[in-house]
Amino acid sequence: MRMAPGLFWGVLLVLIGLAAIFRVIFDVNLFGVVFALFLIFIGVSLLLGKPWMFHHQKGERDTMFGDQKVTEQPRDNSEYNVIFGRTVYDFRNIQFPDNEPIRLKINTIFGNSVILINRNTPVKVKSDAVFAGSSMPDGNSVAFGTIQYATDTFAVAINHLYIDAPVIFGALQVKAE
Repeated sequence: MRMAPGLFWGVLLVLIGLAAIFRVIFDVNLFGVVFALFLIFIGVSLLLGKPWMFHHQKGERDTMFGDQKVTEQPRDNSEYNVIFGRTVYDFRNIQFPDNEPIRLKINTIFGNSVILINRNTPVKVKSDAVFAGSSMPDGNSVAFGTIQYATDTFAVAINHLYIDAPVIFGALQVKAE
């Protein structure tokens, strides 16, 4: 059920008005009681894992509070999100159908992303880490800052896979096989 903005603001203004009346007449802080009940309700909803008011539509490329393995052929300018979850991206069999580069963005927030790539495929990975860990196949890693990795075939290829992978309070691991 969706709550219309007019209904929400109307109910909120009525509650504020009632709180003011109760505060003056009965010396009861109704707003404090309602606010406390609201916080308890939000806490119980989070513990049960059921959305109630702010329902986010999760796309097929999003991982939230779970594990997922992605083996699909990525399209140019695709974006993937990992939030409080773990996703393994298998790009070892990537194809370049239009003879053009493919650019991807993989956002990891409080999660774990593993990217599998083929050593013989031209790939460049750039990761910005903020209080996170990003490790590359050449053994380099970073906890705060920027790191880049490119396969040996990247420099000579016109078609390539470019992955921009920012990580915030999470982990990114790129494995070349």
